[in-house]
Amino acid sequence: MSPRPRTQVELLRTLDETFLRTRVEFETMWPTATLVIDSAPFRDAAGVLDRDRVAAALLVVAERFTETRLRLVDAPLGVTAPLWVPAGPLDRDYHLGWFPHVPGAGEEAALFCGAAHAPRRRDRPLWRYTVIERADGDLAVVGSVQHALGDALFALRFVDALMQGDVGDAGDAGRAGPAGDAASLGPAPSSRLAGLLIVWGRWLRARSGPGDAWHEYWRKPFRKRLTRWGGRLLRPLRDRAIERRGLRAVLAPPMSAAYWCTPLAPVAELARRLGGSVNDLVAALALRAALRGEGNAGEASLALPVSRRRREGAGVRNSIVMLRVTVPADAGLAAAVAAVHGQVTGFARSGEGDLRGAESGGYASYLPYRRERAALGGAEVRRVLMWPVPAPGARFGLLASSYGGELSFTARAAPGLSAEDLLAAVRAELAAEGVAAAGPAAPVEQVVVS
Repeated sequence: MSPRPRTQVELLRTLDETFLRTRVEFETMWPTATLVIDSAPFRDAAGVLDRDRVAAALLVVAERFTETRLRLVDAPLGVTAPLWVPAGPLDRDYHLGWFPHVPGAGEEAALFCGAAHAPRRRDRPLWRYTVIERADGDLAVVGSVQHALGDALFALRFVDALMQGDVGDAGDAGRAGPAGDAASLGPAPSSRLAGLLIVWGRWLRARSGPGDAWHEYWRKPFRKRLTRWGGRLLRPLRDRAIERRGLRAVLAPPMSAAYWCTPLAPVAELARRLGGSVNDLVAALALRAALRGEGNAGEASLALPVSRRRREGAGVRNSIVMLRVTVPADAGLAAAVAAVHGQVTGFARSGEGDLRGAESGGYASYLPYRRERAALGGAEVRRVLMWPVPAPGARFGLLASSYGGELSFTARAAPGLSAEDLLAAVRAELAAEGVAAAGPAAPVEQVVVS
């Protein structure tokens, strides 16, 4: 008789808990990627889509990643951060949704950035897919993870698990496959208290004795522990107050969304010519596009996500800090690229930089993904779009990503700004530097997740 597997229970990291402080933050903080794929390999001779085959190609992540089989439960009385515990059998209908109709061009940007995932539930594993049939016959697969589960770099592991094999070869991604490490989670704890006792017992066994345990516990200031405990107890009250007073649209107002794609090579060459990386150029473009016309006589700033994975280890799910980069408000593009490059490389060398919030309330980033095109379940992945995740109250986010020689710009903007206008300004800046625009931005659409 095989031994019963040990139950997988762990505490949510304190930093990850910040993405769950209120219902508004839970609903808005979802890193999202959209894969546009050829649907022909998933259709029969009559052109009918085989949804089971699509599901098998997508839900393979539930067999390959332990994280997809875990859900959060609150600790009794909020004495610790929430616990990750085994979630039980996969709820296929929750994790894989089908958008009910073919969207118009004006709807796509909003759906692609995550609005298709509704409702989002805190008591389920924190990931979702929605499949959208497009007017041209292709499929758009919108995949999201909640930030407490991981950041955008962590989420790319999910995308990598899908895109295996060459075009025309379904490979492992087209079949359900073995359960892998997800089968070793063990049973869920019988209660929240039982889960907490498992975590506490493991923590005590890792200490060398009572003195070591006492020292480790008091290493963190008691006032911080008390504040966090109070915050957990008050979270349901805050959520009810937000709902009762109708504050969701105030704390997280509807954001416009848009995207635009262009060849990567000319933009990469421009970045080299200006003395920086594509990441430096994207940040400079965001500063010029969103802040140049605001009449700031001093300096302009935005937040630039920087990974600390080299220091913390690849297994850390969230390892991003926001580096505040500043440039003179009247700086040209070349000067802005040089200023951003200097601040980013300085942070990389020393680990020191300005981590205060940016006055603009916005951020920009660049995520290179794949140089070569890949397949999903034997179907060509034509395009990959990665979306910014502005925190509640932020004014805008601009994210660039590259796949198969194409550079995609995606933008989201709060009222008072326009995502489409941001991308139009980016195109104008590039055109002024001799990089011709490849086409218009996708239509803008107002979206709020509720």
